[in-house]
Amino acid sequence: MIASGVCLVIVFAWLIASASSAGKVMHGVRVAERDVSGFTHDQALAAVLEVGGRRAQQPLALSLGKSSVSCEPQRIGFQLDAEASVQRALSIGRSGGALTRFAGFVARWFHAEQVPLDGHFDAARLAAAFDDWQATAIDTPPFAGGIAWQGSEVTPLYPRAGTVIDRPLSTLRLKRAILSGATTEALATRSETPETTRADVDGIVNSARALAGAGVELATADGTRRLSVSAEQIAATLEVAFDSTSRKLRLSCAAASLTKWLDARRSELEQPAKDARFVIDAQDQVHVEPSQSGLVLSDESVARALCAAASTPERKGLLPLAPGAEPALSTADAEHLGIKGLVSTFTTRHACCQPRVQNIHHIADLLDGTLVRPGETFSVNARVGQRTVKNGFRSAPSIEDGDMVETVGGGVSQFATTLFNALFYGGYDIIERQPHTYWFTRYPMGLDATLSIPHPDIVFKNDTEAGALIKTAYTDTTITVKMYGDNGGRRVRSDVSARQNIVQPPLEYIPNPHLDADEEKTREGGEIGWTVLTRRFITYPDGKVKEEKRKVTYKPRARRVEVHPCRIPAGEPGHTGERCPKPDPDKEKDDTSAPAQ
Repeated sequence: MIASGVCLVIVFAWLIASASSAGKVMHGVRVAERDVSGFTHDQALAAVLEVGGRRAQQPLALSLGKSSVSCEPQRIGFQLDAEASVQRALSIGRSGGALTRFAGFVARWFHAEQVPLDGHFDAARLAAAFDDWQATAIDTPPFAGGIAWQGSEVTPLYPRAGTVIDRPLSTLRLKRAILSGATTEALATRSETPETTRADVDGIVNSARALAGAGVELATADGTRRLSVSAEQIAATLEVAFDSTSRKLRLSCAAASLTKWLDARRSELEQPAKDARFVIDAQDQVHVEPSQSGLVLSDESVARALCAAASTPERKGLLPLAPGAEPALSTADAEHLGIKGLVSTFTTRHACCQPRVQNIHHIADLLDGTLVRPGETFSVNARVGQRTVKNGFRSAPSIEDGDMVETVGGGVSQFATTLFNALFYGGYDIIERQPHTYWFTRYPMGLDATLSIPHPDIVFKNDTEAGALIKTAYTDTTITVKMYGDNGGRRVRSDVSARQNIVQPPLEYIPNPHLDADEEKTREGGEIGWTVLTRRFITYPDGKVKEEKRKVTYKPRARRVEVHPCRIPAGEPGHTGERCPKPDPDKEKDDTSAPAQ
């Protein structure tokens, strides 16, 4: 009677537990020694990830014969299958008949059911790890056979058995160690005998002797490039490897052993890419010199060609040159730009042989051949960069804040004026240009330009449908800029007004205590300032005329006079407040009454 009552209580408890455990892990279930009884799916998954994730990150020390290696499970491609373990835990107590499920419920009260962790390896990453361990930790690997050279004589290296990693068994051990949280494990090894034979090696020796029996010559189809390879170099490139597909030894020319030897010959055999070039004839007509694609030596292709040629009676073969870099400007692109001929030209003159002339020539060289595509905006400063000694410029006089000072790059405004006028008369859209503070007779009045960093600059937009090519030329006393392209037939006319708003030069005193009070010396005579109005008229092929106006003002240059400090007015630089001595009337009387001698 009592036993029956106990049984009823247990059955009743089982029914209640089954009803309350819907969607949850049954009582008495553990995953990796973690009790997950009553856990929902997400709770159980979090518990498995916490325990299993920690184990999957635990570094392992692996013994391999007399050697040892270390690894991190994630680095060899191990991934924890947490979801699989959770699903197994949720399935316990929910399969089979009622009696089976009841018996399991009772059994788990006395002994919890363990659900092991599960996981898998990424096959490629694990195989790579085995390859690495095999190469670095196995002292006596099996050897399929090979050759060695002693001078010009080849020696056979016959096959021998050796030790390899037992990969299937080692995979099981690795997985077991990782999932159990172990920190050490022994990898399994086995002995392996190569499939190759001594006869296979003897055949390779005969082939090697034939290939390295004499030199080889590789040449391009047109014969312009030739590569002569000596018998010794051929022997140095020969390599023996076991072909896993054919299951035989294979003799080949190794590209790796050719690289250093080929490096010393690339400059004479390879062909750099060459841009299309605009060539200008004596009549200022533009012709396109074709571009050229690059050609390079492929070490692998040369190695294959070398072995192929060495296998022929003539011991000659084709030198393989692979396509290299493409030109930045192809022939088709250059022709499509439509640069037909001279659009405009302008020349300015300067004195010979001054330091500034070297700067003028240098900036001209830097911009010679500059191509501005249709719609592009070009900036001289952006292209040339800082005027520094490192950039090829030197110190020379220039205007800075209205004064003449020595600066690196002095004189480049002569080029700026020349370029501006070439652009002006070519009808191009000039975005930025600034005239000089003072007028210099070597420049056209109202149509000069200055240059500094970062401003003022010369900036223009190529608003034509053709490319704009800047060409420069110079002599000891001139600088010329020519614009080539096709401006669509625009015609340009300029007009500069007479001088207006004349401003007299200011007087600037320079103190000189060595002068008498009534004495003065003119250091600089000064120059007036004035304003002119410049206009550009652009006539388009359809008859439309565009007028552009600009007022240009030149400041007056001060008249600079040396005087005694006493003559400098208050408020002027150099004023001391010193009084000038008054003339002596008696001395003047004596001077005027003295008899002539």
